Amino acid sequence: MKIYTKKTSAIVLVGGTGSRFSSIEEPPKQLSKLNKDFILIHIIKHFKKYGINHFIFPLGYKKKFFINFFLSKKNVAKYKFNILKKKYKIKDLKENMINISFFDAKNNTTKLSRIFQSLKYSIYEDLLVTYGDDLANTNIKKLFAKFYSFKRKKAIITIYKKNSQYGHVITNKKGIVKKFIEKPQYDYPINIGNYLFTKSLLKKFKKLKYELETNLIPNLVKKKLLLSFEHKGYFYSINDKKELIIAKKKLKNL
Repeated sequence: MKIYTKKTSAIVLVGGTGSRFSSIEEPPKQLSKLNKDFILIHIIKHFKKYGINHFIFPLGYKKKFFINFFLSKKNVAKYKFNILKKKYKIKDLKENMINISFFDAKNNTTKLSRIFQSLKYSIYEDLLVTYGDDLANTNIKKLFAKFYSFKRKKAIITIYKKNSQYGHVITNKKGIVKKFIEKPQYDYPINIGNYLFTKSLLKKFKKLKYELETNLIPNLVKKKLLLSFEHKGYFYSINDKKELIIAKKKLKNL
């Protein structure tokens, strides 16, 4: 079974305010350094390792920082960015460069709205959607293998079995402690924000005006169109500077 990751666009969701990390006037967390490089570049390099080489950025808040980053002569030379026009052809995609599409998806738009707006920036049918502030060494080859095994007719959500950061206390009705469990694994895995869709499937829900997690995903579940893929490597969500410090310590090789 051939798996065509090269014929996939990755939509990287970076349009939020990131208020827990920095003020609206400060650079976004995705452009913060995590050891050897920027968070955003770590995400791009991981996907590119598996053959994905078209990245779409629906910008919102802090758009000026991303635009300056992508258009910087220094960064274009260092990372070999190939900035694409809205209407591009297959020949415009350069294999030895990082192909970038970005546009203003406006402030106060939902993640789902940004995904729908991104559809016209991809010439491919398959779309990998990811959050721009999460770091995970997801096995993209295995993720796509499951996608293809169901003939790409269902969407995939990536899940992760996470341990609580707290000790859990079990008591009886009188408040007497019966058991203490140090940082147990949660009963249910969490969603870590790697989704695989086809354009055709997404377009069936185009009239949906609300949100990715609270509207699209439940609708896919209801129609039995959602598969899960369990990620077993590392996962770090960078919501604030404390979490960035933790990720830096844990991911020293990045």
